[in-house]
Amino acid sequence: MSYFVRLFSNLNENTIVNFLIPHLIAVLGLLTAGMMLYLSVLIYRANPRNAKNRFLSFILAFEGVGAGALNFFGIYPFPIEQIDFLYSVRYVSGSTGMIRLLFYASIAAFYVDKGWMKSVRGVFASKILWLTPVIGFGLFVATLSALGGEVNAMGDMYMLECEGVGEGNNKTYGGTEFIFNTTCPATLESMYPLSATKIGVGPLQPILVPMTALFLLFSTVALYRIDPRSIDEEASFDERELRAIRFGFLIKLIFLVGATALIILADGLMNSGELVGSDIIQGNLFFSSFQSVTLFMNIFGSFMMGVLFAYAILKQDVLGIDEQLRRTLTGTIFAAIGAIAFIASTELMENIIGVGWVGAVMMGSVLIATRKPVLASISSVSNLLLPEVHTKDEDGYLELYKLAVEDGNISEKERTMLTLQAQTYGLSNKRIAHLEAWYHANEAEKTARQPGSVAHDASASTTAQPVEPSITHQWTDEAGHTWRRMSDGTSYWWSGESWQIVESRVNSES
Repeated sequence: MSYFVRLFSNLNENTIVNFLIPHLIAVLGLLTAGMMLYLSVLIYRANPRNAKNRFLSFILAFEGVGAGALNFFGIYPFPIEQIDFLYSVRYVSGSTGMIRLLFYASIAAFYVDKGWMKSVRGVFASKILWLTPVIGFGLFVATLSALGGEVNAMGDMYMLECEGVGEGNNKTYGGTEFIFNTTCPATLESMYPLSATKIGVGPLQPILVPMTALFLLFSTVALYRIDPRSIDEEASFDERELRAIRFGFLIKLIFLVGATALIILADGLMNSGELVGSDIIQGNLFFSSFQSVTLFMNIFGSFMMGVLFAYAILKQDVLGIDEQLRRTLTGTIFAAIGAIAFIASTELMENIIGVGWVGAVMMGSVLIATRKPVLASISSVSNLLLPEVHTKDEDGYLELYKLAVEDGNISEKERTMLTLQAQTYGLSNKRIAHLEAWYHANEAEKTARQPGSVAHDASASTTAQPVEPSITHQWTDEAGHTWRRMSDGTSYWWSGESWQIVESRVNSES
């Protein structure tokens, strides 16, 4: 904890790029790992007998573990004695990468019914699926051996530890020459003790990452060639699931292609000798930024794919999963925007007036003041990516509710029956209020889309008919109450049985 206090007390261009950003990316990786492992369990438990559910739960689990291990060494300034342990974590990310390569190439088999696709599906539907971690690890170790060993294949790991100003303590995992400058500068004296870790790039990454992108491209193209209109009614997936799965693959492909280009460029930098003698903790900001962007693209691509996959599979099995995923996506994007804005403003004020924390305070104030409109904008994007869906139980409740409100009023007997049915389905009062508000808003939207039906014949009255006010805004507050604002300026709230007008005095106060 004392290290992070020192870090946030000494924010500048150097400490942000070389320390703060890698820490944030490492935290994002661990959070992504936790989220995706949780979603993996949900998908598996939703239908453990379904081979597709098992397959997708495994791929999300491997994506999560890989995201957490990818930049694990950046979570904290580990002491130099931990270099063997940190390097061993690279085996985790490498093995999961090898497993995901196989999974990416095979996912289309669960959505295409061609002969050889059925054979692939049969392999993953068997107990072989449980052996994929062992298979992936074996393939990874075999690849390392074929490329001349772990250090030659993956590149070395470099650690520099600074207890004070002057020559630092340096070490490499594989015993290769330490290519970075080993001097601990006086400008960072208030940060000591600290350690910095960098990983090298061997021939494995420029081979494995492009190959993974190629397999991912193959599956993405195969999924996009499926005509949603040709989906059989007895199929184990629907059009919405197919769209979410292939869009998740497309986003992952975009980020992976970007990471591939950066990996190839990094390999060129490491082999060109341009980094020899550069400063690992001060002067060489380009390489640190470069490495952080590469890791971020891999982790965030996995995060987006996990959200879309979970939405595709769980949308009709887990109560409110679409709403939970939208909140997760919105919160993550807002946090990313905040982190980028915080770092940028700190760096800007550091360059202008030499005091970086002023920019952090200013940007924090701006984010607090604009939090609601920014979140609303991000939520609109989340709603497009993850439209609202209901589980079978929620659809059942909505069918009963539709019958109850056909006459425009809900009797006490009907409300009792709805309450009992909600208890049977396991729906909370807050969820019931949301579903009923959604129903009325959806019905109002359908009515608004219908064309006018006023007849204009010779006997029609020429007297202008009053125009019913339309809904301009509807929302549910934190207490679970649903409100509606109309085009004529009036406001209503849902009592559970009917829409009640809000008195003008309340309107003026709100």
